[in-house]
Parts: sequence; C-alpha cells; structure tokens
Amino acid sequence: MGGEKRWSARRCVLISLLSAMALVAGVLESLFPLPFPGMRLGVANIFPLTALLMYGPADAAAVAALRLCLAFFLSGSVFSLSCSAAGVMLSLPVAIILREKFSGDLSVPAISVASAFAFNFGQVAAVVAMTGEPAIAVYLPLLLLAAALTGFAVGVLAEKLVDRLRRLSGNPANLKSKA
Repeated sequence: MGGEKRWSARRCVLISLLSAMALVAGVLESLFPLPFPGMRLGVANIFPLTALLMYGPADAAAVAALRLCLAFFLSGSVFSLSCSAAGVMLSLPVAIILREKFSGDLSVPAISVASAFAFNFGQVAAVVAMTGEPAIAVYLPLLLLAAALTGFAVGVLAEKLVDRLRRLSGNPANLKSKA
C-alpha cells in the first residue's frame, strides 16, 4: 500500500476506533464471571482481527498494542499485562501467518480459533513462568475447549464487522479483506 493510503485520516480514525472498541469490550467482558481462572470470552479480539482483515498485520498489531497499553493504564496490573502480552505475542503471528499463507483454504473463524489456541498457550506459559507453578497448565485443556467455541464466534463476528465497514466505506476496493 502506498504512503498516502497508509496514513490517511480515515485509516487512523478507524484504527483508533477499533482500539477503543477493543478496550471497552475487554473491560465489559471482565465484569462477567466465568467458570475457570484465566478464561475470558475474547470479545476484544474481534477488533485486531478486523484490522488484520481490512488493512494487514501492522494495523492489527497497532490495535492489539493500543488495547494492551490502555488496559494496563486502566488496571495498573503488571500481571494482567504480562499474561495478555504473552498471549498476543503468540496469537497475532499465528493469525497473520494463517491469513497470509492459507487465506484461500482457511475460513476467518478457523484462523480465529487457531489464534485463540495460541493466545491460551502464551497466557498459560506466562502464568507458569511468573508463578513457578507448572500445575497451572492443568487448566489448558479447559481453556482450549473454550477457545474453540469463543474463537469461532470471534471469527464470525469479525467477518460481519468487516462486511459492515466495507458497506459503510462506500469503497470496498480500499479494504484489503479477502473475507
């Protein structure tokens, strides 16, 4: 993509909005109790995935990084930041590689599920590293089961959001999505 398109005001606003929506979704989902420690619905992941589908890896990384930083400023929890950052550092590359190498063969929900699995591996690895308690990994099968369900839903919702944003933009050719 050319420099003009890359730094257009429209694109910056959209990335900012996706980041803000990811933050709000993350905060809202943290208010709901879930059955297992560390389990989240992952609704905030709709927005970096949307950025990946629409614009590419750098924009997806920007949305994820902005959400992590803003969530840290709100919570002040280094532990939560570390767990989330470890998850993002594994899940985002998985989503990027699968999107770029297998976009014709894998659906967006399948990419999202693989990314959710990677996030959980990263998160559990971070918790084990920080606590020195490898027994925490016993939760991994339950987290992966939840990741299969929520990752699929996140993928479906991201596809729908991309479709809506395409229609709103009035110029679908501007968007990189192969969805």
